[in-house]
Amino acid sequence: MALKLRRSAVAGKVPTTAQLELGELAVNTHDGRLFLKQDDGTEQIVELGGKWGGFTAEASGTTLTFRYNGTDVMTLDSAGNLTVLGDVTAFGSP
Repeated sequence: MALKLRRSAVAGKVPTTAQLELGELAVNTHDGRLFLKQDDGTEQIVELGGKWGGFTAEASGTTLTFRYNGTDVMTLDSAGNLTVLGDVTAFGSP
């Protein structure tokens, strides 16, 4: 059996089920993400071994940006200000 590997260098690009055969892998070389077509009764594309389960962090200047599956979710600046986007659930006590 030959290992088939598809590549894309386009940021955020994820293959579709029509683009991959079962057992075929695809890699996004821009994002460093690896994908596989899975069929457990319903075909879907799953990410394999993503950074922190789809989380990535990027430093730019004095700001650290955290992303989940390519979407910004929070930023941390040099003053210690944390900005969170979307719904927030917090646990713990002051």
